[in-house]
Formats: sequence, structure tokens, C-alpha cells
Amino acid sequence: MSTTPATPEDKLHRLGARHSQLTSLAVGPWHTAEFATAVANVGEEIFLQHYPDVEQACNGIAYEEIVPELILVAQSLPGAVRQHEVDRLQQLAPLARIVVVAGTWCEGELRTGRPPNGVLRLYWYELATWWQAAQRRWSIGLCPAWSAPLDHPQAGRFAIDSTIDGLSLPGVVAIDSADYAVFECLADALGASAIWARNDGSLRAAAGIWDGGQLNDLELHKLTHFCRQVTGPVVALLDFPRVEHFAAARAAGAAAVFAKPYVIEEVLAALN
Repeated sequence: MSTTPATPEDKLHRLGARHSQLTSLAVGPWHTAEFATAVANVGEEIFLQHYPDVEQACNGIAYEEIVPELILVAQSLPGAVRQHEVDRLQQLAPLARIVVVAGTWCEGELRTGRPPNGVLRLYWYELATWWQAAQRRWSIGLCPAWSAPLDHPQAGRFAIDSTIDGLSLPGVVAIDSADYAVFECLADALGASAIWARNDGSLRAAAGIWDGGQLNDLELHKLTHFCRQVTGPVVALLDFPRVEHFAAARAAGAAAVFAKPYVIEEVLAALN
């Protein structure tokens, strides 16, 4: 390790040498259950290097000549990522985009707490889909989600681009929802053949969307039954899912799980 901070010229030289590799850093408790689950769904290669806290990340950027393009900070509790820490990271890596990945205990923080400014924000269960689509754009030279302007209404959430992914649904899509208005909304977004499933045992569909709540025992039974009826992938939509809810939904047969509110393009991409 160097004993003196790298000069801007040194960092630019290293950036040029690494132009073909995304330099993304992980900061915080990524070993805990929900964050480890998020990384497992993406792959360990998401991070070039991991630091257990912001102070060590700042030392790494300053003394190890690291030029990060993306810094993902795991936030396990409200207030765990403080504004002065974000400011310090931004001072040391002014060209990097900082993404705070919030854990389960941070649900509702946008209403009751004070999240740090100048960052993109995702919940842990959003990371996999967001990363996969953004990485694909970055790999072919297009602007990834993390480079979107922070003042845009969907800052950082440009996960799907139909011109890239060529969305093509597999056929009839069954939508299982207790609310017909939800069915109408999803059917309109699909732009394809959609049927309102009633779990009557005669379902014929190539893919499915199951609209649920917090996945109690009755809902889990219904989801399992629905997955058995649909021949192709099923996407489950849940309210504030926990790690155990993801595992249960996958065990029931769901190919993907999204939390509400969801980005409809991401749901369609999961069905593709």
C-alpha cells in the first residue's frame, strides 16, 4: 500500500488502464443475510473490493490509487449511513456515483427519517434486477442506471431499455390478483394476451404474475397452486418482502420476486 495519497494524475492513469473493467466498491455489512442474498443473486464479481466501513473505504480510495465509478453502501439501519460520510466519499471520488442499498429495517425511512442527500437509493431486494440491467448497458457502452441525473423522477431506475432487451412475452400471461383494478393495470402494461386467473384448475398460460401481500400461509398456498398451473415463469409481487419471503416464494415456484411499488418494465423483463 502507498504511504502517500495518489495524485489526480496517478488516478487518471489507473483509470485509463482499467477502462474495460467497472470499478465498483462495496462498503458496509454486506455479509449479513439480506445483503448477502442480494449479492448471491448477482454474483460476487459485482464488487472489485469490499470495505467494512466508510473510513476504510476512504483510506482505500486515497492511498490505494482506486478510481471507483460506483460505490455501493449497505445500510442496515436508519441513520447508519451519515451525511458527513457520504460527503467524504464524494470528496475523494467526485466522479463516482454512490448508491445506498437499504435493508429491511430501513423500510419507511423516506417518511420518518433523513436519508443522505446526493445518492441513489435502492432496497436490498431491488439490487439484483437493477444491477443486471445496468451492467448490460454499461458493458455495451451505453449509459447505465447509476449515471442518470439525480434530479430525474426515476433517478437511477432506468433498468430496462426495450431497444436493448427486445422484450417479447412468451404468450398468454395469467394474472392472479384479488383486485380486478390491479389486473387491468398489469394487463394494459403487458400489451399482450392476459387472463384474470381464478385458480379454477383450468388455467392455460405460458407465464404468470401473482399479486400478493406479505405472504402469509394462505397466500403461500395460493402462490404454490398458481405456479403449478402456469407452464412458464411466474413473477410474485409482494409487500415489503423479507429474506424468508423471497426464499419461500422461490420454493413455491416463483422465478422472480418484486416488492411493491415495482417498476413495470422490470417485471416484464423477468417474464421475457
